Amino acid sequence: MITRIGGEMYSWSDHDPARGPKVAAGGALRHVLTELAAPGQRVLVAGPHDDALIAALIDRGAQVSCLARSVLDADRLDRTFPAAEVLCGSVVKLDETVRYDLVVAADGLDRLGSTEGGQAAPAEVLRILATVVEPDGALALMTDNPLGVHRLVELNPAGHYDSDAAWYPVRGWAASLDQVRGKLNLHGLPEAAVYAVYPTPDTATVLVGSGLFGDVAAPLRGPLGAVLSRAFTAAYREVPVLSDPRRLTARALAAGAEGTMAPGWLTIARRGCTLARHEVVASDGYTYELSSTGLRVLESAAPVERHGLRRVTAPQADLAGLILEERLLPLFAHVDVAGLRAELQRLVAWLDGRAEGGVIAGPAALATAETLLDDGYDLRPVPPTWEPIDPVPVDVVVARALWNIAVRLITGGHPHPWALTSSALDLVSILAATVGRPLRAEDLRAAIDLQVALDAADGDLSLTDERARRADLLAVQPGRPTIDVAGYRELEEALWRQRYQVSHLLAEREWTEHIIGSRDNALSRMDWEVQLFRRSFFGKLLMLAKAFYRSLRRDGGRALRLAANAAKGDTPGSTG
Repeated sequence: MITRIGGEMYSWSDHDPARGPKVAAGGALRHVLTELAAPGQRVLVAGPHDDALIAALIDRGAQVSCLARSVLDADRLDRTFPAAEVLCGSVVKLDETVRYDLVVAADGLDRLGSTEGGQAAPAEVLRILATVVEPDGALALMTDNPLGVHRLVELNPAGHYDSDAAWYPVRGWAASLDQVRGKLNLHGLPEAAVYAVYPTPDTATVLVGSGLFGDVAAPLRGPLGAVLSRAFTAAYREVPVLSDPRRLTARALAAGAEGTMAPGWLTIARRGCTLARHEVVASDGYTYELSSTGLRVLESAAPVERHGLRRVTAPQADLAGLILEERLLPLFAHVDVAGLRAELQRLVAWLDGRAEGGVIAGPAALATAETLLDDGYDLRPVPPTWEPIDPVPVDVVVARALWNIAVRLITGGHPHPWALTSSALDLVSILAATVGRPLRAEDLRAAIDLQVALDAADGDLSLTDERARRADLLAVQPGRPTIDVAGYRELEEALWRQRYQVSHLLAEREWTEHIIGSRDNALSRMDWEVQLFRRSFFGKLLMLAKAFYRSLRRDGGRALRLAANAAKGDTPGSTG
């Protein structure tokens, strides 16, 4: 049922990507918000939201009311969710006498007002939302961070023209997490829980609890880095950016600034009792919680099979240590070949230990240095997402792990002892020789095909995209930027490496030309002298004398040796 409260916007839709940003979605966000509701409670979903979130709240048994300023969106919500009450109009027309146990504003405050009537300031919108919250109720509010990683890497020259909403400047009602907390406290809503939202506010697949903010010694640092790297890869695959967001995020984690640099904040304010807080909630097909005690699956994934891989529905992971790749990169940079050999042999030995009958089954078949944690004693996998349907030969798994290291070194511009290698194929051959592991061409081809299958499963690539991806992997060589995230900074670094290598090649060519030229000059001078000697009378006389001297020296020496031998034979007492 639709109730028009005033200020409705006709011929407008907040779900149209040409008119505004996407709505916030993600399994992690959906789980955290859904667990705030209880059967029979009244819930107000204010503004445009993901349909899956609304469906989850209804399935929870809550009485859901949806506030939409667009008539088109209200009609769609009424058809999709007949059990929900739909309020169509501006938030300023909302009946403030009606109270709700939970108010969800995961889209923020900007798209709650209407152009049909007076414009409400963000402070007024927040006041209205705070007013309709029950005394023991909760308000869940998402806030975009203007200093977030997604803003720092944004590369959109047409940003003010690509959507209707972009024509209006962002009304920064809160520019920091402290300001969000302060304004909520002004309305009597103290903070109950805060989460840093990654990788973007509209793709909330990783939520980091405020208990980890600034704690650089937390045991979850390693797993969290791997989870965030995977989330950014999925969100920014083939998206032009100023710089790879994974770099900035890794530095933020190292500095304990994951709260400051987060793309957004999910603040749950409550006047009543406190709420249970999570350390890390992430979703990648399935939704799971990371804590100091390990991994706990919150929502299992639906079975999916594509490109020869199967989505993991109930993962098992023992979280401890740092990402193995972070231990390898300093060894490469310090040219510590002995240390590299030891660490790479540990990696190969770990993979061999998971093999049965020469093949590896399960998620371990996709393990690489960036998906394994090293606690100093043993290697442990991060939460997996895919596994091969059929077991993979252990030689192929080892080849892919070494190939992944080679590609990361080359495309990331990381220093290593074999900088003169011409391609990833050369470098992976060296790495295989370092650990004493023979590398066959067919194993390497199968390893690249396995990587292409994983990328295709993650991004649901077409056959054309798969062929292009395979060609990109086969063409990895020095001067090549990262393949998955198209960063302008990484492209500039790749161009610099190409110019650096070209300058060295030009210098070597000039040196070679100089050496060849000097030798040609010396040979020409010697040839001129020879020809001069051969053509002039004195030259011919000198050549004859030189030839006579050589023959005299040769024949005279032979005659002297014969005479000396004869003289020794004629001495008294000699025997015949």
